[in-house]
Amino acid sequence: MENKLQTLQVIYELVKNDNRPSMTNIRANEIVARHHFPWDEIVMHLHELNQDGFILMTQLSTAVISITEKGFDFAASSRMAIAS
Repeated sequence: MENKLQTLQVIYELVKNDNRPSMTNIRANEIVARHHFPWDEIVMHLHELNQDGFILMTQLSTAVISITEKGFDFAASSRMAIAS
């Protein structure tokens, strides 16, 4: 699986139990804490996922990431493939 999809899966796991997952904001440090890739590679993944329409990135005092409906649906449907 592509590494960026592993990053999407980390984001999905952080929001999957929320009532409105696409409205949940995630801080970059939450992704880093649950991921095995180095920060510079995660940043590259986030930019690619943003371009693909799977996440939205907003720059506040720190970067805030939210999964889009498209990203949530994709991660949910490919969850079994990712786990194996």
